[in-house]
Amino acid sequence: MAEHLRQPKSLISTLFTVLILVGAAIVLSPFLLAILWAGIIATAFWPLHCRIRGRFPGKPNGAAFLTTLVVAFLLVGPMIGLIVFMVQDILEITTFLRQADDSGVAVPDWLPQIPVLGEMLVASWQEYLSVPKQISGLLRETLTQRLGDVQGTASAILLELLGRVATLFFALWVLFFFYRDGSSISIRMNRIGTDWLGQRWKPYVSHMPPALRAAVNGLVIVSFAEAVILSVLFAACGVYAPVLLGTITALIAFIPMAAPGLLAILGMILFLSGHGAEAIVLITVGMLVVLIADYLVRPLLIQGGTHLPFLAVLFGVFGGVITMGIVGLIIGPVLLVLLVVFFDEASHAHHHDTPESIN
Repeated sequence: MAEHLRQPKSLISTLFTVLILVGAAIVLSPFLLAILWAGIIATAFWPLHCRIRGRFPGKPNGAAFLTTLVVAFLLVGPMIGLIVFMVQDILEITTFLRQADDSGVAVPDWLPQIPVLGEMLVASWQEYLSVPKQISGLLRETLTQRLGDVQGTASAILLELLGRVATLFFALWVLFFFYRDGSSISIRMNRIGTDWLGQRWKPYVSHMPPALRAAVNGLVIVSFAEAVILSVLFAACGVYAPVLLGTITALIAFIPMAAPGLLAILGMILFLSGHGAEAIVLITVGMLVVLIADYLVRPLLIQGGTHLPFLAVLFGVFGGVITMGIVGLIIGPVLLVLLVVFFDEASHAHHHDTPESIN
């Protein structure tokens, strides 16, 4: 009789827990991405916080604030530097378009030599860039005909940009609390995990922090270094707007064949404009940088912290990016690490259950 009474109570308790979790997820859904990033960053830089906290004993708020400032500088500082140089490149492009609108720009000698598309590109250049005031007239016509679409697109872009900035600042704000209360949060999570999974919780939780740190290093260090190296290469080869194009090349390197395709286009433009040596250097060195950075250095950095097979790291990185976007570059390898832990546990359990192990 008592057993029958316990079952409905257990079911009600489970349903009540599920309702609380679902309700909390709905309430927190606008902030989940920022909280997720804050958790990833807090885990990746936790050793740094432990060092800072050791220098300021008894001052958890000060240590957490200082760690948050250092992490923000390490992550946001290089991005701001690249953005400053990219703005300079964008201003140069704007100056070129203004010059084309004022007096027109003659068709470059290399443009007709482009295979297949040469004639079409020359016709478009002559129509829009060779004739003075053509660009401003086209813009006025577009704005007049599609003012609503332009306003809607501009508003959407502005809202998206503001949303990303708000997510960044909110993630840094949450990061402070993760550092301040991280120890107590970790203790509570370990208690919950142990209650749910028992001894199985320990191998999962022990593998996650190094995997997250390795994935963050692979994302931040490799992407920034790749953008800087490509920008310097483009500038040395005489590519227009080198920092802008170098950063774009590094960002699209996650898309298969996107970065090599852009390098090939830039190299072809250099070659057709009479800079054959620069074109060869750009394509050769650029391809080596992209291949080494994205297919060797980044997977090796992640492999060092996850101890996954190299091929599994590649699947985790590119599969994560394809399915979840940039955050998938971190989540993908971590999920594969947890999958490997699960299979290891299953194989050990099967080994202990075999007749040979019993005998």
